[in-house]
Amino acid sequence: MSAADVVFVGDVHLDAGDPDVAPFARSMRALGGEVEAIVLLGDLFNLWIGRPELEGAHHREVLDALADVRAAGTAVHYVEGNRDYRIADVHLGRDFDRVTSAGLDVACGPVRIHAVHGDLANVRDRQYRSWRALSRSAPFWWLFRCVPRGRRRALTESLERRMRRTNLRHKAAFPEDDVRRYAARLLAGGSDVVVLGHFHERHELEARPPSPPGRIVVLPLWKDGRSHLRARPDGSLRFETSSA
Repeated sequence: MSAADVVFVGDVHLDAGDPDVAPFARSMRALGGEVEAIVLLGDLFNLWIGRPELEGAHHREVLDALADVRAAGTAVHYVEGNRDYRIADVHLGRDFDRVTSAGLDVACGPVRIHAVHGDLANVRDRQYRSWRALSRSAPFWWLFRCVPRGRRRALTESLERRMRRTNLRHKAAFPEDDVRRYAARLLAGGSDVVVLGHFHERHELEARPPSPPGRIVVLPLWKDGRSHLRARPDGSLRFETSSA
């Protein structure tokens, strides 16, 4: 391992037949053995349910690349996003070193970084928050398992199409004030940097009083420029283009 760097990757939103699948897989393989860890901040696919019968060739192609990354000695961690469901059930230990639906604490040298998807930052988006609570509940998944296997894929594809069309009002603008308030609580917990995905835009913010001091970094959609964030043990953070 040449460096103890940690790489953070924002939303990718890959889909079946997506021309970005192969470049993304190559970019991840290029990091294998070159960095200490890769942290994927959720929504790697447009919809991902941790059930083998619901995963397609595009899921497997990316997971094969991540297996090569881990075999090269680089840890791969996954923070579930709003389009991810029960990933740990199948993939924890097999494809990822850590999987969480909450945030993930990562140390890079002296810098304490909290990585989180960010879908709960906008407290005004009550429609989404209600859906999130329902869709991650035990009764919801009990009902889902009652659906015949042959119909589950069609059901999930319908769900994905509906998710693209809902709550557009809250997707229209970056909610900076909400993000700052959300990050302030995490900085108060001892983090030096909060890294978020979800909003598909790149932002680098310094915390403002009365928030504890620290930095807030929002990652862009990977497809927009194919970039990721690299943290170095000297405390520096920089965006760089992914090799593809």
